[in-house]
Amino acid sequence: MPLNIIGSMIMEGPDVLPGWEYIAKYAPPLAVIASLKYYFRGRTNTWERDLHGKVYIVTGGTSGLGAAVVDDLAARGAQIILLVRSTDDFWTAEYITDLREKHDNFLIYAEECDLASLYSIRKFATKWLDNMPPRRVDAVVCCAAESLPYGKERINSDDGIEIQTAVNYAGHFHLLTLLAPSLKAQLADRDVRVILTTCMSQSMAVFDVDDPLFQNKRYPTHSPWKVFGTSKLQLGMFAKEFQRRLLEQPRKDGQPSLVRVNLVNPGLMRSPSTKRVLTFGSLVGLLIYLLVWPILWIFLKSPVRGAQSVFYALMSPDFETRDGGNFISDCELYHPARHELEDEDLQKQLYDNTEAAIAKIEKESAIRRKKDEAKTAKKQEKQGKDNKDDKQNVGITTTKNEDDVPLFPGMKGLGDKLAAKNKNEATATSTSSQPNKTNSKSKAKGNKKKKKT
Repeated sequence: MPLNIIGSMIMEGPDVLPGWEYIAKYAPPLAVIASLKYYFRGRTNTWERDLHGKVYIVTGGTSGLGAAVVDDLAARGAQIILLVRSTDDFWTAEYITDLREKHDNFLIYAEECDLASLYSIRKFATKWLDNMPPRRVDAVVCCAAESLPYGKERINSDDGIEIQTAVNYAGHFHLLTLLAPSLKAQLADRDVRVILTTCMSQSMAVFDVDDPLFQNKRYPTHSPWKVFGTSKLQLGMFAKEFQRRLLEQPRKDGQPSLVRVNLVNPGLMRSPSTKRVLTFGSLVGLLIYLLVWPILWIFLKSPVRGAQSVFYALMSPDFETRDGGNFISDCELYHPARHELEDEDLQKQLYDNTEAAIAKIEKESAIRRKKDEAKTAKKQEKQGKDNKDDKQNVGITTTKNEDDVPLFPGMKGLGDKLAAKNKNEATATSTSSQPNKTNSKSKAKGNKKKKKT
C-alpha cells in the first residue's frame, strides 16, 4: 500500500495524496517548531552511575531544578537529605512521602536548614558534624536560589542581608565552609563532588569585593538582576577559592583529596524563579505569562532538561581526575567571560572578606538572640506571677484560708456547709451498712451450728 501511494506521487504528483493541501499548509511551520524545540531543549546526559548506598545533600530540592534532580536521584536508589526551611511543614512531609512511595525508596529525609538564616545553617552543620565516625556524604548539590521581580522593594533575611545575596551566596558559602571537615574526612578513595548552580546573569553583575554581602549599597529596585547576577558571580569565585583550599590542606593519611567543586549553568528554564521574574510578581504579569507560555515552551527548557548538566557533573568520570572549579553547561565545559573568575588574588580577598563579615553578623545575631531570650523569659516569669496573683484574688487557692474571699458574693461559708453535709451523708451511709454486716456474720454462725447438729 505505501509503495502504491509513493509510486502515484512520483508519477502523478503529490496532489494524489489524501489531505495533501493540509500537509503542505501546516507541515513546514510544525517542522520549524519541532526543530527549535529540539535545539533549545539542550543535550542529554549519557553517563550512568550506580547510586545505591550513596548519600546526597540537596538544597532547593522541593521545586524547579532541585525537584528534578531529587526525583532522578531517588529513582536511582540514592539516600537523599533535603535541606528545607522547616520540617514542620505539612506540604514537605507530603512531598517526601510521595517521593518514597513513587520510587520505593525510603531513604529520603528532610533536615531543617534555612539558607536565609546563618544560625539555622550552623545548627544543621553542628548536628551533622557531631558524629563519630564521620557521616558519609558523596555529594552536596546546591540548587536553592532566590530572585526578586522588577519593582520589588528590598527584602532582608533574618540577619539583615539582602535576601538574594543571603540565599544564593552567603547561605551556600556558610554551609559549605562549615561542612568542609566532613568533606575532608571521607574515605580516601571516595569520589566526593560539590555542585553549585550558576546563571548567565552573572555577566550583568556589579561586583564590589569590599561589600560582598550587599550591606552598604542601595538596592536597585528597577534592576534586581544586577544583585542576582552579583550573587552568582561571587558564588563562582568562592567555588574556585574553596576548591584550592581543599586541595592545599593535606589529609591526615597523606592521600590526595578527591573532593571536587564544580559549577553548573542549567540554562534558561521554565522554573518557579523564572516565572516569578517574568510575571513581575503580579496577577497582570501572570496573565501575560500564560498568554506567551507557548513561546516560552519552545525556547525555555523544562527543569528536567536543565538538570541534565547537573547529572553530567555528578556522574561523568572525567571529573575524578580534573581539578575543580569547572563551569558546565549543556553537558560540556565552557569558560565564562568575567575576568574576576580568573583572578585568584581577588577570589582569595572575596573569601576572606565574606568569612569576616559572616563572623561579625553571627556574633551580633547571637547577642541579639540572647537579649530576646532574656526578655522572653522575664516576660513569661512576670506573666506566671501575675496569673498566680489573679488566682489568689478570685479565691482559686490550694490551701484553706479563713480570710479568703468567696467565689460569689452573698455565699460566705457555702463551702463549709457543703463539706459538712457531705461528711454527715458519708457517716450515715457507713452506719447503715454496719448492721447489715453484723447480721450477715450471725447468720453465718447459725448455719455452722446447724451443720454440726
